[in-house]
Amino acid sequence: MKKKSQFLSVNVIIFFSACILLFLINQLYSVLQVSLIMKSTGSVLLLSSVMTAMVIPRIFILPVSGFLTDKLGIFKTLVAGTGLLGFLLVSLFFVNQINIINESIIFIFAVLFGGISAAILPALYSAVPALVSEEHLQKANSVMQFINQGTTLAGPLAAGILVEKASDKAYLIMTAASILALFLFLKVKFLDNKEEQGGTDENGTSPQGSFRHLCRLPVLIVLLLFTAILNLCIIGPQQVGFPVTAMDYLPEGVDGYTKLLSMTGLGSLIGAVLAGTMKRRQKAQSIRLISGCSLVLGLVWSMFSFCSSKPVILGAVFAAGLFLGIINVLFITTIQQLTPEFLVGRVMSIQFLCSAGLQPVSYMLTGIVLDIYSINSLYLLAGGIIAILSIIMIIYSYELKLRRS
Repeated sequence: MKKKSQFLSVNVIIFFSACILLFLINQLYSVLQVSLIMKSTGSVLLLSSVMTAMVIPRIFILPVSGFLTDKLGIFKTLVAGTGLLGFLLVSLFFVNQINIINESIIFIFAVLFGGISAAILPALYSAVPALVSEEHLQKANSVMQFINQGTTLAGPLAAGILVEKASDKAYLIMTAASILALFLFLKVKFLDNKEEQGGTDENGTSPQGSFRHLCRLPVLIVLLLFTAILNLCIIGPQQVGFPVTAMDYLPEGVDGYTKLLSMTGLGSLIGAVLAGTMKRRQKAQSIRLISGCSLVLGLVWSMFSFCSSKPVILGAVFAAGLFLGIINVLFITTIQQLTPEFLVGRVMSIQFLCSAGLQPVSYMLTGIVLDIYSINSLYLLAGGIIAILSIIMIIYSYELKLRRS
């Protein structure tokens, strides 16, 4: 597929607009589920079960969705997935209108929403290298990360306004947003077909290939393993450890948990912007930069265990978010550069499996460590693992450079 030298072409702008809608829908649905469950049942147990039900399908759907993205084509997968999402949301609207909401229905819709979202995700990130040239790839991934993190911060606020002003029409509004996203994806497909005569495939379908090709790309496998361990050391300590930290050290108590998440999100947002302004590097240099940022992140995570004052804690979580934002953009860009076109969908699915799919494992490990040791030991251990792995990756990147030279 021929790439464009211009970064913000009409195709790219339309695609990013559709991404904003989909990421917002994801955030709105999560918040609205909380409102729906607490109003209809008031069960905290059901709430936790539904949140889990939205995550678990990703473990099974992500590998399949990556395969479909490569075999069917990027935009065909996006159109089908967005269409199913719209149908699911309008169905939930009617179910809510006729007042037949119960625990089973809420649970079923949560599973379906989590599955459809997981099916769309690899295609979204696989579309980025199909729409921009390699020279603009890092900048495009920076925009994607900015959209993702921005909607994560703005989504709960938008959901609160939606619940307050139009709670009975919330799912209908989300359906309209999904239909608009579907129309935008269809427009991107049309422009690609019109402008790219003689490309590999009009639907963005890549040549045939299999997961066996990954065995020929040891650098890619090492990077995927690295991000898996990195996520294990970040997700649990953040989602489970932050409430404990807030309760122990912040004057607001556990209510200060949201401030920690907000500061991390703000740091990640700024980190994504900074990553987009960085110059392009060779693959070995990119790996070294990712490892260096991870090393600093590990040190910040370790020092976080010794923080006790509110300003220092907020500064530490902001710094952690900043480096996470940079790492995410650089990592996805490097992965896309290393991956053959016919494997991009499947590799993206593995990459997201290493984050979303490992959430339950990270939560469990975090709980075990907290049960045996203290919150300080948790961050010291997690940060130490990140720092040691980062040093190993830096050494590996220099060896990689020597082999190629």
